[in-house]
Amino acid sequence: MKLRHYETFYLLHPDLSDEERTVISEKLQQVIISGHGEIVKIDPWPLQKLAYRVQKQPQGYYVLMEYGASAESISELTRRLRLDEGVMKFVTTKTSNEFDAEALAKARDESVPPAEAETVEEALDSTQSTEEREEK
Repeated sequence: MKLRHYETFYLLHPDLSDEERTVISEKLQQVIISGHGEIVKIDPWPLQKLAYRVQKQPQGYYVLMEYGASAESISELTRRLRLDEGVMKFVTTKTSNEFDAEALAKARDESVPPAEAETVEEALDSTQSTEEREEK
């Protein structure tokens, strides 16, 4: 059974408690694991204002799940997402035909950290010193 790399992004109803959101996430993870898949990352977001209403709701909780799974597991995961009343929307994308969890972890560790932003004071200091040099 060949594992492929997938990402599933789903939107949960804003009225769900932390416990209910955790239960949904664990059920979905169990579908992947029971199909001999492997979870790479689960990234739950805080309550977000939506660009447009979904099921008459102006807000929702997004969750990004990255994993390796077989096609059969994806079919079951899709079925579960459709049946769960707490899930308002979802999308699953295949990001690669090959899944290598070790390579993914290594790539994350080697990724370049984001550049540090200048503070307003540092920017003003550098602007003032440039202006002072030009005056002289």
